[in-house]
Amino acid sequence: MGKASSSKKVARVARTGGGRTARGSRNWLWPMFMGIIVVAGVVGVAFSRNQGQAAVIHPTLGDHWHAAYGFDICGEFLPDLPQPPSLIGIHTHGDGVLHIEPQVSADTGKAATLGRFVSGYPGLSLSATSIGIAPKTWRNGEKCDGKPAVVQVKVNGKTASGDPKKIRIPRNGWITVAFLPKGTSFGPPPNWKAKVDAANGGRTATGAPLPGHTSSTTPGTPASTPTIPTPTSTPPASGTPTSTP
Repeated sequence: MGKASSSKKVARVARTGGGRTARGSRNWLWPMFMGIIVVAGVVGVAFSRNQGQAAVIHPTLGDHWHAAYGFDICGEFLPDLPQPPSLIGIHTHGDGVLHIEPQVSADTGKAATLGRFVSGYPGLSLSATSIGIAPKTWRNGEKCDGKPAVVQVKVNGKTASGDPKKIRIPRNGWITVAFLPKGTSFGPPPNWKAKVDAANGGRTATGAPLPGHTSSTTPGTPASTPTIPTPTSTPPASGTPTSTP
């Protein structure tokens, strides 16, 4: 009887896979599983926060940026545009500088473009084929010094392609919109850095005070009120378009 009873116990142990050893394995699996879930959760939260921070594209509401701009027509820069009657979030105060002060979402992030400035300035138009500053328009194919000219744009020294209205305005940089024969070299607006520094409140792009600076142009007050050139019926001088649209 003793042998029979022992044989039954051995059989039961075999059916359970070793008794205590199997139960011990199951007890370890649960804590390991829960640990993996906790670690995955922490990693997920950290990744989500990083993604949220990376999604912020400046300028945002509350930012205040500056960039110099200029219109180079047949090798001569036009006078700075005067301050318009009303201001949107991207505007000028007649100082040759674009002031980027977002007021609505249309002024922020990737929407802070040259086209946004143009849309808020009466009489100003811009495309890949023409530049319009009322009452004058320069169109691709018209001539500068006898050579067909086209609209070209440079941003911080780099030639931009495509629709110029989609060009994003650089912080503390410059934009030149030119109407010149292809292959003609052109650069930044005159005194662009001094203009940007003055707009920054008499400080350089790095925040350092300008030597001898005591004041800056008051926002909302044009630095000057230049006139926009008008078409003329007299023979054009050198450096001006040879045809009037």
